[in-house]
Amino acid sequence: MQKRLTKSQDKILAGVFGGIANYFNVDPAWVRIIGAALIIFTGFFPGTALYIIAAMVMPEANEVSPRVEKHETDYQTGRPNTMNGDFTKSDNHDEDSNDNQDNKN
Repeated sequence: MQKRLTKSQDKILAGVFGGIANYFNVDPAWVRIIGAALIIFTGFFPGTALYIIAAMVMPEANEVSPRVEKHETDYQTGRPNTMNGDFTKSDNHDEDSNDNQDNKN
C-alpha cells in the first residue's frame, strides 16, 4: 500500500507536524520543535500561513480519497468517451489514408 501524508491522530494543534513526523518515521517532538523554530525565526507570517494551508489541505488519517468518476460522454463534444486507458484511436483514419495512397499509385 502506498504511504500517504495525513494529519496525525496525536494532535497538538491541527496534527500537521505529527503527520509529517509519521510520514518520515521520525519523532513528532523533533518535527514540532523544528517547525516552531522555523515559524519564529522566519517571521510569523510565512510559517503560520503555510501551517494553516497544510491544515486545510492535508486529509485526516482515516479519510479515504475520493474516486475518479468516469463519464460516458465527452462534455464538450457530446461524443462517447473512448479513453479506456489503451490510447487507441476510435476512428479508422489509418485505413482510409492507406486506401487513398493505393488509389494514387
